[in-house]
Amino acid sequence: MAPTVSSAAVPFSAIERRLACYLRALWGRPPVLRDAGRRARVSIVAGAIRMPEVLRAETVEGIALHRAAAAHAAAHLVHSAHRFPLAKLRPIQVAIVSLIEDARIERLAWQDLPGLRRLWLPFHVARPEAIPNATSLMARLARALIDPDYQDLDGWVAKGRELFEAHRARLDDPSISREIGTLLGNDLGQMRMQFDYGRYLVEPVYRDDNAFLWEFPENPSTPLPETEPEAVQAGTVTLETDSTIEGDRADQSPDGARREISPPQAVPATEVPDGPPHRYPEWDYVIGVHRPAWCTVRERRPESGDTRAIDEILSRREEVVARVTRLVRSAQVGHAARLRRQVEGNDLDLDAAIVAMADVRAGRTPSQRVYQRPGRIRRDLAVLWLLDLSRSTNDVVPGTGETILALARAATAVVAEAITAADDSFALHGFDSSGREDVGYYRFKDFDEPYAEAARARLAAITGRRSTRMGAALRHAGHLLSERRAARKLIVLVTDGAPHDIDVHDRWYLALDAKRAVEEQRRAGSATFCVSLDPGADAYVTRIFGAGNYLVLDHLRRLPEKLALVYLRWAAA
Repeated sequence: MAPTVSSAAVPFSAIERRLACYLRALWGRPPVLRDAGRRARVSIVAGAIRMPEVLRAETVEGIALHRAAAAHAAAHLVHSAHRFPLAKLRPIQVAIVSLIEDARIERLAWQDLPGLRRLWLPFHVARPEAIPNATSLMARLARALIDPDYQDLDGWVAKGRELFEAHRARLDDPSISREIGTLLGNDLGQMRMQFDYGRYLVEPVYRDDNAFLWEFPENPSTPLPETEPEAVQAGTVTLETDSTIEGDRADQSPDGARREISPPQAVPATEVPDGPPHRYPEWDYVIGVHRPAWCTVRERRPESGDTRAIDEILSRREEVVARVTRLVRSAQVGHAARLRRQVEGNDLDLDAAIVAMADVRAGRTPSQRVYQRPGRIRRDLAVLWLLDLSRSTNDVVPGTGETILALARAATAVVAEAITAADDSFALHGFDSSGREDVGYYRFKDFDEPYAEAARARLAAITGRRSTRMGAALRHAGHLLSERRAARKLIVLVTDGAPHDIDVHDRWYLALDAKRAVEEQRRAGSATFCVSLDPGADAYVTRIFGAGNYLVLDHLRRLPEKLALVYLRWAAA
């Protein structure tokens, strides 16, 4: 099993059959291999090994790299019988538990098939003199656990090796990976090592992405459908990529092309208040990975305020309210159509008449609805208004003496009154965030709830508090909107700036995730329109929402009329 060294990477499609025979010879069972296209790493989905079309390593390439990757993934299928619950593990603990599990299954595999260690060993190239950071230390530990000749004086690496060797008698027990990994993760955390799980790639290159090993408490273990290899489905932790890392760095350019992916699904929505958290993926453009269940959206009970604040808003803007109401009511209430199966009308409905004659001949009482007439079908539109409640909305708008949030609340109150007067269904929601684990979501009014005292009281109490993790909020809004039965569905996002959050310092990271979220909603049947209150929004809003799907306001006092026009554009379409 000595590795074959090649100067060029070998495509998976050229050796798929040879790999299948190789794995069958190793494990005595027919493997399930799938082509994962241009993704960067191997993954395991629903019992199938998904191999990138091209794998590259600095030292060894060719068929040896594919063999090493396929053999490692197959060893997981044989020896990783149970998934680990995520519980409250920190990201660095998740990475180290996965590393120990990789070493455990490889040790079990080469005890039966000693040549596998010789196959995997050349890919472990970490050096003891490498600059000590979390990623390099984990690569050094991975080498220490497979290479008995490797010497490393670092205390953390030595401790990891000692703990692993001390548990050799329990290698058949997967729980040792969690025990050792949790301890080592705590140690690395106390060393104040910086670790960015969003940028982390498992090393060495032949190892899979390790998402197969994890599940979340709320999610049953549900296999992915065979026809959708890139779906991120509830209950299955997968890392999917559209391309290699180099290809995904091209997404930094507005012209970067993208291959379509299936929209991620969420944990089923629950009633507020105090429902379980909703976990959504997040797109990492740097490494081209959809991080599954990466963000946690928490629905919180909105506070209630004094409805007199809303009454004062409307009384101060009586003229605006009347003008907006006329605009909304002037919209066509539906499109022209032939109304069939009517009790009376100008023409016979031939299909209904034929059914009626068949009933007469069969001795049944025929229906009287045998006519058709011209008419209109009421518009079938569901609109979810989503308000950005970040801290920056508390800034005072120059020349007005009012905050951005106050103007947004006033405009929302005006438009809500007008839509209610037109007897249309709509929802009012808001969001803020404080890191990926705490995206707050507030439902001030739901579709089936009347816009009455309680909803107005919630709108009166809205406050701007934290940050703007836009992609997670859009995914949750889209998930709630997907439950509506409507021909057209629309999310109207009202925001004062670009996406940002306390745990992200890359200015494009959250913007490109929001772009991906908008694309996912569009493929799922929901349009997204942005009303930006940031005069400098042109630098990023076109990139996120696409041409024609946003409006940038220079004068915020025009916000009520502009929101009404946005609604009219979609209602009268």
